[in-house]
Amino acid sequence: MDLKYEVEADWLLLTTCNFRCSYCGWSPSALGAKIAIHGTHAQWVEGFNATGKTWLLHITGGEPTIYPDFVSLCEQLARGHYLSINTNLSHPCIAGFAERIDPERVHYISAAVHYDERQKKASLDVFIKHVHKLQRHHFNVLISSVMTPMMVSIFPKLSEYFESHGLFLMPKAMRGMYQGKSYPAAYTADERTLILEYLAKARQKYAPVIDRMGEPATIDMFADARFINSIGDYRGRLCGSGYNFVTIAPDGTICRCGSGKHFGNILLKNVSFLRAPKPCDTSYCPYFCEKYTSPQFVRTQKGADTSFISPLSSLIKWVLEA
Repeated sequence: MDLKYEVEADWLLLTTCNFRCSYCGWSPSALGAKIAIHGTHAQWVEGFNATGKTWLLHITGGEPTIYPDFVSLCEQLARGHYLSINTNLSHPCIAGFAERIDPERVHYISAAVHYDERQKKASLDVFIKHVHKLQRHHFNVLISSVMTPMMVSIFPKLSEYFESHGLFLMPKAMRGMYQGKSYPAAYTADERTLILEYLAKARQKYAPVIDRMGEPATIDMFADARFINSIGDYRGRLCGSGYNFVTIAPDGTICRCGSGKHFGNILLKNVSFLRAPKPCDTSYCPYFCEKYTSPQFVRTQKGADTSFISPLSSLIKWVLEA
């Protein structure tokens, strides 16, 4: 996949969700909030186009697929920008997404199993059906499960079930509070060993998908070994946030990660960006922090083309020119 984008966004389309996972960081009131429509599909597209940049939009929530006419929104955005989607694959619109969206404009779909909720809300077979539909239409689908202590123990059995359907499950290290304990610090030595084993196997199984994607997924669960003991402190490191990466709130507000520094609003068409990377002054998500403090995303040249082709290609060029 030949990705060429100038800025990436972690776009929180909504906090509303149809699942209630015990490890979710959102409050019940946020998960149950009425979906707010802040702009029409055309207004969102016009707002992104008005920046004059090509975006890679990581659309998340909540559960983004329950947003009204989600497929139409993605269809319009994908004409000029790239997408990645974080979803539980529960909504029937997945079939329409597979049929109507150009897979060459979608870097990957991060499909979370959420095993406990699947037992309550819908069967695993529905999830598997949706994955197969997306794969038939040539989307890159990354299937994951959050590694609660219970999931660590049943992961092999669940993986076997997925493999019987030609699919592969990868573990996702848990971060934050869960049942009064802080993760990943609360993992036992045995749990860490098992998660690392599961990761190694998943990396092998997904090798063809990784190769096809061209560059690693920003939500790079294959590299979760970095976060199995603790989450690093990125403060003080040069970071592209605000320059070639931003966060977008449901109302279109643009921020530099969790620092609270605003850079305008997509819907108001008044977005500005930093002129160069600056040192990190907060904490956000280790996946984005890891990517945008890496050399290929913080090095700039006056008058240079700042579109991003692939991290590997950019890194090779950076090394040769240094």
